[in-house]
Amino acid sequence: MANVALALFFAGMSYIVLWTLNSISTEITFLLQIGLLLVAGIFLVRTLFDALTIVDNVTGLFLRRLGIKEGWSRQRVFNDIIYIVAILLVAAATFPLFSELSNFGPLLQEITTYAALGLILLFVYDIGRTFYRITEEKANSVADRLSHSSNGEEKINGK
Repeated sequence: MANVALALFFAGMSYIVLWTLNSISTEITFLLQIGLLLVAGIFLVRTLFDALTIVDNVTGLFLRRLGIKEGWSRQRVFNDIIYIVAILLVAAATFPLFSELSNFGPLLQEITTYAALGLILLFVYDIGRTFYRITEEKANSVADRLSHSSNGEEKINGK
């Protein structure tokens, strides 16, 4: 929250600089405004990294509530794809049922669309997270092998 507050503060300061100093010198105003917006952007990037950590934890908690195990495997990616297809099929099957309702049909169709979109985005995020973890494990194992092989060569050469 502090990063968001600081980003909003610096963004607000850039507009205050524009209003107050524009009559004095447009070049100085432009440079100050760009600098303040860059600082606000830095704080927004820091906010996004914090938000990514929070989203990662919330996604893991939600998936555990759904009964999906926390393993990082290709099987989990396959299960997520099956869940996405199932969500699409259920949403497509409920649309004709909701179209017959005269009063609340369009509202229920919109709710179904947005709920399906949210769940699909959740599973796509989980697929990306799983691919990242699998790739990270492979890269770490390759780096470990390379570092151990270079340590072994140094011991053989007597260094």
